Amino acid sequence: MADLDAELALFEQEIASLEAAPTAADVDTTTDQPAVIKNEANFVVVDSPASRNATISEAPALYNHAKNGNSGAGGSAALDKPPEPPSNLNYMQALPADIELVANKRLNSTAYENSYIGQVLRGEKKMKRFVRTAGGQTWEDPSLAEWDPNDFRVFCGDLGNEVSDELLAKAFRKYPSFQKAKVVRDSRTNKSKGYGFVSFRCQDDFVQACREMDGKYVGNRPIKLRKSNHKDRDFHIVRKKTKQKQKLGLI
Repeated sequence: MADLDAELALFEQEIASLEAAPTAADVDTTTDQPAVIKNEANFVVVDSPASRNATISEAPALYNHAKNGNSGAGGSAALDKPPEPPSNLNYMQALPADIELVANKRLNSTAYENSYIGQVLRGEKKMKRFVRTAGGQTWEDPSLAEWDPNDFRVFCGDLGNEVSDELLAKAFRKYPSFQKAKVVRDSRTNKSKGYGFVSFRCQDDFVQACREMDGKYVGNRPIKLRKSNHKDRDFHIVRKKTKQKQKLGLI
């Protein structure tokens, strides 16, 4: 019976202590002085108008993990701010393949502007038919309009099947006035016919390329170079020469 009375007395004391603790209604929120409240867990809470009206002006700073994952003195890990990124990073570093691709596009654009069809589009010349004749046969070759009519053209023979327009152009691109390179292919099968042409704007580069690149390997074979005689197959030139030979009694 005595134990029950003691427990009842202790329970009444706890109720009295809870009733004596200040509530939110007892706190005067009209004053500017902060109010200190201690709850049952002995945590101190400071209530003031500044804290009630406070707003978050910026996000908290981020921190990295503790150095080496170890705790410092007092059991707390040392925290550091994230390192600043280097200011000298080159985010736009170009690859050699990209530089070569851009250079090739520029050369192709220049070759197109200097071509016969480019001059026609600018109104400098009128479009004509490119009629060819050789071996008793006559045909039309519209691809000649893609070349500069005033260029110095090199015939490249003994080309392997692996040689493409780009590979042939890469071999001669070191010359400043290089304009265009093309491998002649069969119109039906698209297979290489074993020869092609390279165009130069300047005669000096034409002579130097013929001297330096003759016999050099392009692909798997050494190539043979000579001056192109494409103009000698022009129908009008052939007919003119034929008339001259007839007048001289040569034919």
